Amino acid sequence: MGTLYRSIWSSDDPGAVDLADAAFTRWAEHAAERDHRPLSDPGTRTRTSKQDRYTLRREVHRDATASKITAVVRAVFIANRRDGIRWTTTLRTWAGASAQHEGAKAWVWVDVDASSHHPNEPIIPRPPIFVSELLTSTGASRHGVDLRAAPVRYRGEEGAEALADLVTHADRDVPVVVLADLDDDAGLDDGRVLDAVVRRTVRDVAGLAPVALVDPPARRALAEALAEDDELAPGGLRLYQPGYDPAEGEERRLEVRPERFWTRPGMAGRIVAGVVAPLSTARRPPDSYDRARAHLDAQAPTEVGAKLERSTARIADLEQELASERSFAEGVLEEYGDLEHEVASLRDQLRLLTGDLSRLRDERSDAGIEDIDLAPVHARDCSDAASLTRKHLVKYVEFPTSAGVDLELLDRQSAGAAWGAQAWRALRALAFYARARTRDGFDGDFFQWCWNSGHPMAWQASPRKLAMRESKSVMDRWPETRTFEVDGELREVESHIKISSAGMAPRIYFTWVERTGRIHVAYFGRHLRNTMT
Repeated sequence: MGTLYRSIWSSDDPGAVDLADAAFTRWAEHAAERDHRPLSDPGTRTRTSKQDRYTLRREVHRDATASKITAVVRAVFIANRRDGIRWTTTLRTWAGASAQHEGAKAWVWVDVDASSHHPNEPIIPRPPIFVSELLTSTGASRHGVDLRAAPVRYRGEEGAEALADLVTHADRDVPVVVLADLDDDAGLDDGRVLDAVVRRTVRDVAGLAPVALVDPPARRALAEALAEDDELAPGGLRLYQPGYDPAEGEERRLEVRPERFWTRPGMAGRIVAGVVAPLSTARRPPDSYDRARAHLDAQAPTEVGAKLERSTARIADLEQELASERSFAEGVLEEYGDLEHEVASLRDQLRLLTGDLSRLRDERSDAGIEDIDLAPVHARDCSDAASLTRKHLVKYVEFPTSAGVDLELLDRQSAGAAWGAQAWRALRALAFYARARTRDGFDGDFFQWCWNSGHPMAWQASPRKLAMRESKSVMDRWPETRTFEVDGELREVESHIKISSAGMAPRIYFTWVERTGRIHVAYFGRHLRNTMT
């Protein structure tokens, strides 16, 4: 999958090389020990753990008398995780006169690469933990912009002017994240949520972007200073890309309303990181690194290094091809089984349609036409299915915004359109079931209705497509992943519809709420964790 994260910064501390080397080594050793696979004894260039699950390779060159590069360290930590993802974290740091000519006494460069046996599985980029430590200890900055491991608070008009200067800084080549503090009358719970949002956002963009927090007066003054039509909403977030010009309006500005992450504080950082991390991988290192790298390359046999590099690249390519072919084959088999079952179901429905048509016309005439009857037949994707549910099925289905998780990610998959069509069909089936309970007096669960009603919109009553309970092992190990807020209280929700068994295998978790007489959709998104994942 390639490079997911890159951070390069300068330091005015010539000892930054030693600080970075020590922090990186401690982090790698701790990661291996936490998995009960400690690295081999220090003192060797390459240290490994049992079964080569973890590998730490360090190359060091120091010469205090050198005229150009006095110290350079290149360290690589490879972690082969149990989930099939191989993480490769690389630290490069150097100091000397060549760095000073670029306005720095030392440079620090961190890359995070990942590869997986399942190329369709998204990997969320996150800075390694040691990056936050180094940002503070080395006094990190980039083109005059401080990269801190904590938010910077801007207060009042004076603070707004300082922040506006930073946002419009001509030499700035890193994004700036601005979060708005709450109004004075905000409740204690909202304050705690904002603290969590700020803390997790700072963690997720460490080394990529500074995070600013503006109080209400600064919020208003910032909008005036940047000639923005509207000020940032309390608790909201704006991302200003490099090259932002107020005269160009919103072209290089991203706004995230607090409603998108307020019930899930970690989503704010994930949204921002998903935008800025891919852009960071295009950054070029300073020219002085070529001179620093030459010292390290001179220490290793050129022929052996080149052969190792070619072999490693070839292995990675073959693993990627194998994973892709295997994933494709599994997906085809799963989809074939789903289609075969669906064809059989459609044939059964076809035999019932003629007789049901007159009955349905009578029902509509007696009961009156409702939104559920006028709902569109198709949905473009999963996000569209969720939107159509809130618009047309609200009388029988409650679908909170927070229940739709990573729907845009599902939409971007190759099967996104097919998943959306199936999800919309499933949600309409839930609505017709709810109407049968409230209007027609049906007293069974959703599976029984699908099995016995003969309704043309009934979902496939098959264990491959519908489960009313989770297995005991799943609920014993991961009950919190199936616990949602339903009708004002936390409730374990086990009933779920299986949209597909391939790829991210989307699921819809639902439950009947007797008080409201509606189906409550608790979760719609990719497959939750179970014994197979």
